[in-house]
Amino acid sequence: MTKEELVSILDQNLFGWAYKDIERASVHGEAKLAGFVLGACFIDAMAGFYAGIDKDESKHRSGDRFKRFVTEYLPHYDAEKLWADLRCGLVHSYAEGGTYVFTDANKAGYHFNTTATGHIILNLEDFCADLREAYRRLRNDILTKNDCYQKAKKRYESMGLMGPVVVSKI
Repeated sequence: MTKEELVSILDQNLFGWAYKDIERASVHGEAKLAGFVLGACFIDAMAGFYAGIDKDESKHRSGDRFKRFVTEYLPHYDAEKLWADLRCGLVHSYAEGGTYVFTDANKAGYHFNTTATGHIILNLEDFCADLREAYRRLRNDILTKNDCYQKAKKRYESMGLMGPVVVSKI
């Protein structure tokens, strides 16, 4: 599989299906909190390609992978807080751990501001823009950095990737 073939699959399924579902559900739909939940899952998925995990490694050290990915591709975020409060708290407990509050105000100046109670505001549209940029950068690294390509290829060949199924083939 070439770099271009792998990126084409990622564009279609990881970005085109997984990421675009975030926008369809939240930015263009009414499931606003779902954008943050699915966004954390999207970061986890990208982190797996970045780290080059296989089936046996997928359940181990996910926090380290997530935080390394955030540090590299989402540098404006605190990797520890994003992992503990957004990814673990929101995804697993449907509760935020005390760092963030969420809005979809889409007004300049809200994203990363701090409330009077000390919570960091995450604005949905800005969060999604950050996820798109992280994917764009990962995609570029897969195309231009051989080690990144090898890791992403290893992850894909070991675990595959969710995507739409053609019903006639079932």
